[in-house]
Formats: sequence, structure tokens, C-alpha cells
Amino acid sequence: MDAARELRELRRIERWLAVNDPDLAAALSTAPPRSRNRKPVRVAVDVLGVLCVVLGVLTGALLLVFTGCLVLMTGLCLHTTCRGRRQT
Repeated sequence: MDAARELRELRRIERWLAVNDPDLAAALSTAPPRSRNRKPVRVAVDVLGVLCVVLGVLTGALLLVFTGCLVLMTGLCLHTTCRGRRQT
């Protein structure tokens, strides 16, 4: 399918939906609420992870190093999942 044909088909589906189920059409056409800025949370997780690793290395506590690595991996997941959103 070419882009123009797909666009025409989508417009036709939108018109049909607006006529047959206006409540659903209105719900689908409104933008979802924007989520809050989570950058401070991501930075706090990063700092906590680094702090755990450093303290674990300095004190020789393997469990603290392991916990710090887990926290850093969690921070990595948080940073990775927000890549598509606007970073502020």
C-alpha cells in the first residue's frame, strides 16, 4: 500500500467511527495526559547506584557493590525507556 492510499483509508475509518461511535472517537482523538518530568528521579537513582558501588569498594562489602550494580541497571532501564520522550 502506498502512503496516500493508507492515509485515505485512515481518514475513511475516522469518519466512520465518528458517525457510528462518537464517544469512542472523542476518547481516541484526545491526547493522553503528559507525564511528569522524571529526570530528577533518574539522576537520584544514578547517584545512589554510584554511591553504593564506591562505598562497597572502599569498605570491601561485596553485597553493597552488588546492590549498587542493580541500582545502576535500574537507572539504565529508566534512562532507556524515556529516550523517545522529550528530555527536559
